[in-house]
Amino acid sequence: MPPKAAKAAKKEKKPKKEGGGKRKKQRTESYSIYIYKVLKQVRPDTGISTKGMSIMNSCDHLENL
Repeated sequence: MPPKAAKAAKKEKKPKKEGGGKRKKQRTESYSIYIYKVLKQVRPDTGISTKGMSIMNSCDHLENL
């Protein structure tokens, strides 16, 4: 049985790249904040589901406003 020191010498750690770390998520444009604010102005007691918000975000006519 080989000594434990020889076994530890086999494992070499790779040097870390400079500037490493967590990647930031790329932001995607979304109108959900504005849709929600307008909804609360018109109907304060009404909410919107996630699926409904995704449908509203996909509408092309919002870009023209």
